Amino acid sequence: MDDDIVDARADVSAFDPAIVVVEGVEVTSFEGVLSRLRTDYPGEDPARIEAVVLREWEAFTAGKPTVIPAAVEEGAREILDQSRF
Repeated sequence: MDDDIVDARADVSAFDPAIVVVEGVEVTSFEGVLSRLRTDYPGEDPARIEAVVLREWEAFTAGKPTVIPAAVEEGAREILDQSRF
């Protein structure tokens, strides 16, 4: 694994020990964010919380993911391997 891409669990936030640094950006799980916000805003509709988080993610990333499931690379390789022949 490339140490420049994924730093080991970073102590970057006392608020959320699940935060890690990927390519210089602090990241955490989507479900973790939703869970914390639902706890902190119990009167808010969970669907609205999710919509707000997705809107903020889109604004922050311009739609380009910082992290993706490793299986996405495997699937891309399968497709690219098919075009070799």
